[in-house]
Amino acid sequence: MPAPGAATERFGGNSPCIELRVGSHLVIFDAGTGLRELGRDLMARSPVTGDLLFSHTNFNRICGLPFFAAAFHPGNAFGFWCGHRPEEGSIKEVLTRLMTDPVFPVPIDIFNAKLAFHDFPAGERIELGDNIVVQSLLISCGLAGTAYRVEHGGKSLCHACAVRLPADPAALHTLVAGCDTLIMSLIEDDVPDADRVLAEFARKAGVGRLIVTDHAPDADDLSLERREKEMAAIFAPTVLAREGQRLMLGS
Repeated sequence: MPAPGAATERFGGNSPCIELRVGSHLVIFDAGTGLRELGRDLMARSPVTGDLLFSHTNFNRICGLPFFAAAFHPGNAFGFWCGHRPEEGSIKEVLTRLMTDPVFPVPIDIFNAKLAFHDFPAGERIELGDNIVVQSLLISCGLAGTAYRVEHGGKSLCHACAVRLPADPAALHTLVAGCDTLIMSLIEDDVPDADRVLAEFARKAGVGRLIVTDHAPDADDLSLERREKEMAAIFAPTVLAREGQRLMLGS
């Protein structure tokens, strides 16, 4: 859940949303409350074209969508992608239910941007245009979830969040191996010493940099700083995600 306040000023208190800029195209991971700030920023850049890749549709990953200002701009266009299990319904059905009275007072049809909804079985390769290629992988996060590897122009970024590592993580290791940046989090209740496991996984996968996200709502800045130092002692290019943080791939 979002946890803004004085105790999270440095790391931030929004639920997950990450923007990847690839030339003039946007790739957005998840639609947590951080999507509201991104939407305001995109209004100054409109018209924009982008794709929103959902890791799964638990509430913290979708609750920012009704407040996504860029979706109201008629010159913008967004594709929504998610590798659902069939019983969860399509991504359009999930987001429509989110924006249905009495949960939300206005329907998803209020958006003026051009929207496209894409359901796919996780594991497929997706081409987003502009030579942007996405490889997906089914992962377990309570409900089924999707990890992604985005490649363009010789650079690569992987997003694998709320992961329950299987006994044999070979498929996930293959997906992320050698990527420039890995954005990842583990479901800590399932893994003793989860931070060490995650840092060692990134080191063995040979990633260029590990960014740890999905901070617990009761984690404050001081505890997150300690955690970051401990993880960096295992795998030096490790940082904990901070709100508003901007990084170049490969640097």
